[in-house]
Amino acid sequence: MYKFVKKFPKQIDIALLVVGFSLGANFFAYLKFAGLEEIGAQISVDQVKFHWLTPSLAGFLIGIGFSLLEYRVFPKLSSKLSHIVLILLRMGTFSIAIVSSLVIVHVLTNVIFHGHSVAVSLGLTLQLIMSSLFPPLFIYLMFLGMALNFVRAIGNRFGHGILFNYLVGKYREPVEEDRIFMFIDLNGSTKIAERLGHTKYSRFLNKCFSDLASLLPRYDAEIYQYVGDEAVVTWNMRGLDNHTKPAFLFFEYERLLLRNETVYREKFGVFPTFKASINAGPVIVTELGLRKKELAYHGDVLNTASRVLEMCSKMKKRLLTTAVLSDIFKKDHSLSVQFVSDLVLRGKNNTTAVFCIEEEAREVIVSY
Repeated sequence: MYKFVKKFPKQIDIALLVVGFSLGANFFAYLKFAGLEEIGAQISVDQVKFHWLTPSLAGFLIGIGFSLLEYRVFPKLSSKLSHIVLILLRMGTFSIAIVSSLVIVHVLTNVIFHGHSVAVSLGLTLQLIMSSLFPPLFIYLMFLGMALNFVRAIGNRFGHGILFNYLVGKYREPVEEDRIFMFIDLNGSTKIAERLGHTKYSRFLNKCFSDLASLLPRYDAEIYQYVGDEAVVTWNMRGLDNHTKPAFLFFEYERLLLRNETVYREKFGVFPTFKASINAGPVIVTELGLRKKELAYHGDVLNTASRVLEMCSKMKKRLLTTAVLSDIFKKDHSLSVQFVSDLVLRGKNNTTAVFCIEEEAREVIVSY
C-alpha cells in the first residue's frame, strides 16, 4: 500500500477527489433525505424520488471536474496570475463545476430512473435549485472541496508516502530504516543569485525544483527537504526494486533541464546545472517538535553525503557516491563507476572511498 501511494501521487490525488466527493455527497443525502419535503409545496417527495445513484454520480462528476481543473487548467495559469486572482478564479470555477454537475446528474437520473421527459426533468431541477435545500448543499460541497484540496496540498508538500506513514503513526516513536539519500546542489548559485536578484532567483529555484519534483514518482523518490539551493531526495531501500534509480534520476534530471534550456534562458537568462552525491545506510526516522512537527532523519549517512557533495566542486565531478552503493552501480553496464580517491572528509577521522558515476558514452558540460 505504501509503495503504491508513493509511486502514483497523481492517481491518488484524483482518487481522493472522486471518492471524497462521492462519499461526501452520499453523507449529505442521507442526512437530508428525511427533510426533502421542506423543498416546498410545488415539489413533492414522490416527484423527487431520491435514487441512491444520484449522490454517487454527482460526487464522481464533481471530482472529475475538480481534477481536470487542478491538473489541466490551473498549472498553466499559476505563473501568469497573482495568488489572490488565482484563489478567486478557483472558487468561481469550482462553483461552476459543482452546480453544473448537480444539474446534469439530477436531470439524467430523473430521465433514466424516474421516466420523466427532459423538459419535466429540467423543471424539477430548476425547482430544486430554487429550493431551501440547494444553498446548504452547495456550501457543503464547496467546503468539502476545500478540505480535500488541503489534504492534497499536504500530500504534495511532504510526499504521499510520508503523509501515509504520518497518518498511521509510524514515526511517533523513532524507527530505524535503511535509506538512500541524494543531495542535489545548484552550481554557481552565488553568482546566479547576484545576477538575478532575490525575487527572480527565488522563481528560478522554484522552476528548477519543480522540474525535479516532476520526475520523482517515476523513480520512487521522495523529497526530504529543500535547503536554500539544495534539495535532499530519499528512498526507502526496503521498498526499492532497483537501487540504481538515484543515479538515473540525476541523469534524467540533467536531460530534462537540457530540454528546457530555451525556457530557462528566455525567462531567467541563465541555464542551471547541478552536482550531486549519493550515500546509503541506516538512519533514525522520527517526528520532531510539538507545535510545528516535522519528519526528521538522523544518522551519519546524511553527514557523509553532505561532505561528499562538497567534494564535487573541488574534484570537478557531477555525481559522486560512496563505497556503500558503488558495487551496485557497477553491475549496471549503462553506468561507468570509477574510483576517485580515499578522502578524509571534514568532521570525520576515517577515510571514505569516493566514486564518480557517469553514463556510458555521454558527457554533459558543467560549469562549477
